[in-house]
Amino acid sequence: MRQNSSAKFAHFFQTNLLKNTTRFLTTLSLLVFIQCGVPKGEFGWTTTKMEEMDILEQHIQTITDYKMMRDDLIFSPTDTIHYVYQFSRNPGLETDFHISLNRYELDFVEIDIKKKRVEPDSLAIRDEFSLLRTGEYLIKIVHEGDTVDEVKFRVLPDEGYTQENLEQELAGDQTDEIIKYSR
Repeated sequence: MRQNSSAKFAHFFQTNLLKNTTRFLTTLSLLVFIQCGVPKGEFGWTTTKMEEMDILEQHIQTITDYKMMRDDLIFSPTDTIHYVYQFSRNPGLETDFHISLNRYELDFVEIDIKKKRVEPDSLAIRDEFSLLRTGEYLIKIVHEGDTVDEVKFRVLPDEGYTQENLEQELAGDQTDEIIKYSR
């Protein structure tokens, strides 16, 4: 009787060990698979007035302080907009990213694209945009055709919008004459 119960215990132990090992390996492989993708991050912003600086100041200027945010972003057309995209973990130093700047017309239209790599010391991507016209913009961080992250912002005139400059801008943006003069 005693020998029979120890055989049952050994069989029970082997069966549960096999099930638990299978569960553990499945969970481990899922965690590895999840971690293999490109990590998300956070956007940070700051502005400068580059046209007020001389050429030497523009070249030696180092931006270090960014405000990390993604909502209610409004800039001036006279601003040079500096941004940083700080990854939550290392995406790989040899990984190529494309930074797409899109302006809203009837839909978002790509107006600029740059190829960037992560800075090794900060694990971030940094760049700037200047001389942007008033309007709504979208920045996309893209890796191998997949959007990693995106954020919208607006560029508004310093004096604000009046009905007159709003109509002028809307009319000036249109290339289709029927739409342009139907406003």
